[in-house]
Amino acid sequence: MQSETKTAEQDLSEREIMDRFAARVVEWRMTAPAIFFLEAAKPLSFLGNQALVFFEPIVQSLFNFKSYDDVAAILEDRKNLEYLLTKLEELEAERLRAARDERKRRREEKRARKKNAEEGADE
Repeated sequence: MQSETKTAEQDLSEREIMDRFAARVVEWRMTAPAIFFLEAAKPLSFLGNQALVFFEPIVQSLFNFKSYDDVAAILEDRKNLEYLLTKLEELEAERLRAARDERKRRREEKRARKKNAEEGADE
């Protein structure tokens, strides 16, 4: 029972890391390249994980990544890659929807100002 709880906690932690990563990728507007890379790397996920483990001392000496080990472990499991791809697509769709709604709102405001200006000129 305790190992199942630990697995659930690890799952939650992994999802939080993947959610943060996906949000950052969408924020940088790098969704398409990220999806392309993850789809291409899916068959090699285990090898990618092993490369991350091998290069860890070098990377950690150059950069300070707090969750480097967690990311390496996450990339080992293809289910996690599928979750990450799904999350990226979901967040990108939300970003596009919000941008579309913002453009629509601005257009409506512009039309209202133009209409008000025309009505003011008629008087």
